[in-house]
Amino acid sequence: MTTLQTYVYYMHFSGDTSTIKFFVGATWILDTVHVVFMCHMLYYYLITNYGVPTSLEHDVWSFPVRIAIFPPGTDLECSLLLGVPSR
Repeated sequence: MTTLQTYVYYMHFSGDTSTIKFFVGATWILDTVHVVFMCHMLYYYLITNYGVPTSLEHDVWSFPVRIAIFPPGTDLECSLLLGVPSR
């Protein structure tokens, strides 16, 4: 969804300042990285280790990396968007 929104933005608002374009691109990159980490965790626990309850005793590598990049209780993407002035 974010990829489509980013594409539509760049096609229809090409006259915006480079700062706003940067924030839109950064938001897209951060969202994509977040989705990749979440998909990896889900695949590891629900597909690769299906029916193996002992796999829940340790974290897969993508979980601590995700927490380090996107701390719980903060919404990094919204923080970026707050820096973008409204039209």
